Amino acid sequence: MKNENLKKKLDFPVIIIPCVLVAALCILFFAFPAQSNAAFSVINPIFRDKLGLTYLVVNLGGFILAFYLAFSKFGNIKLGGKDEKPAHSFFSWGAMMFCCGLAGDIIFYSFTEWTNYVQEPFIQQLGNPYNFSNAYSMFFWSNYWLYLVISVCFAFMIFVRRRNRQKFSEVLRPLLKGQTDGIIGKVLDIFSIFVIVCAVTCSICFSLPVITTCLNQLIGVPNTAATTIIVIILVCVVYTVSVLRGIKGIDLLSKICVYVFLFLVGYIFIFGGETKYILESSFKQLGVLAQNLIFMFTDIDPTRQSTFVQDYCVFYDAFWLTWVITVPYFIAIISKGMTIKQVVLGGLLFAVPGGIISFLVIPNYAMAQQLLHGVDILGIYNSTGDVYSVISATISTLPLSKFVLAVVILSMVCFCATSFDSISLSCSYYSYKNIDRNDIPSKKVRFFWAIMLSLFPIALVSSHASYDNLQNVAVLAGFPAAILFTLSVIAFIKDARKYLKEPEQNNNTKDAS
Repeated sequence: MKNENLKKKLDFPVIIIPCVLVAALCILFFAFPAQSNAAFSVINPIFRDKLGLTYLVVNLGGFILAFYLAFSKFGNIKLGGKDEKPAHSFFSWGAMMFCCGLAGDIIFYSFTEWTNYVQEPFIQQLGNPYNFSNAYSMFFWSNYWLYLVISVCFAFMIFVRRRNRQKFSEVLRPLLKGQTDGIIGKVLDIFSIFVIVCAVTCSICFSLPVITTCLNQLIGVPNTAATTIIVIILVCVVYTVSVLRGIKGIDLLSKICVYVFLFLVGYIFIFGGETKYILESSFKQLGVLAQNLIFMFTDIDPTRQSTFVQDYCVFYDAFWLTWVITVPYFIAIISKGMTIKQVVLGGLLFAVPGGIISFLVIPNYAMAQQLLHGVDILGIYNSTGDVYSVISATISTLPLSKFVLAVVILSMVCFCATSFDSISLSCSYYSYKNIDRNDIPSKKVRFFWAIMLSLFPIALVSSHASYDNLQNVAVLAGFPAAILFTLSVIAFIKDARKYLKEPEQNNNTKDAS
């Protein structure tokens, strides 16, 4: 892209308005915390309770759609030219796809989530709470089908229809038609960037204290806001360097992230001394998951004797739908040359087992300490209310615990950096009025988003403001995101059916199969 024409090519309202809105919300939450909490105490029940069924239906629909797209006539559509080969090896593609949507959350929740679930009355009444706790964690963290379904819609738009207006609203053109270029399209694009910035800010603020906690245990660095800010800057430097190198940088960092992640999980599994317990518990928990999968998808408890579904199932569905705004776009741009079937099935085969492995090994190791060795991890959590103390307590029981702390820090940095470099790149594409599918955004634009995505977390940490309300905004955005998800799928199917009726395309899809 030529720098002298850059200003003319950028869509400044889509860049500026979302950032101003997020900044205004941060100031509002800081200045009026009590009033903000009161407002969300009214709004949250509406979305989680009154409209909770919507999230569950969309999640189940996404699961069914993923397999429908893979095994129907749409599965053979080549995302690119007839003779185009995949742009990346399966491992490179899988690593980038797996890392781009997890940030450091998978490590954080693998260590801590079970402590909440095993004490839930709803989980306890189902059976062994430790088995059902892990089964639900695996279920919640396997929802990659939502990403993959929308990534197919994006990839079809970019590489098959070859549209240069690469924004979320463009996916809806088959439905919105000319309104895509008007005020409706503009509002959708501003909304998409707004949600991205909110989600990234919350994810950084919740994940990075894991690093500061581990640094405190490792070398005695004070666990303060200043330390957290330094860590944010460090992660920002890593992912800024990566995103400035483009896809090659993201590819390299993603591979490093996968290797470090597998090493961490493998070390705990082999050297933690609980291999037999982990294997037997994992075998049982996979059975519990398989036996109760339909129940987990559809349980909502109309009598509200328990609010577990509203507190956790609806929350996680909203969480994944919020990230549907950005993660699928990145998956789409690295999927050039693949078929729709390869994207969907390849994504499920790479990402879902990755999440399941993490939630089988790390929580089961911690549970073994709780149940077999008298390490009262639950007691530590209940007495302190500090989830980060759970991580410290678990790691302290491992051989060479200082070494493990260092590996956890490296893994968290890699996961956060690989997520935010891909998101920075996606935001950079969204920032253009039009950009050719073979072009990459200017380094100036990529650098801007890399810095911008770190400034809001730094501001929140510096102000000592609560992250909860900004997280509430991001999660509430899951409801309109669910509507956009549904409309995007309808638009894609409508356009793809039209595409398949074009005479020359029938031969192309046969060749792809």
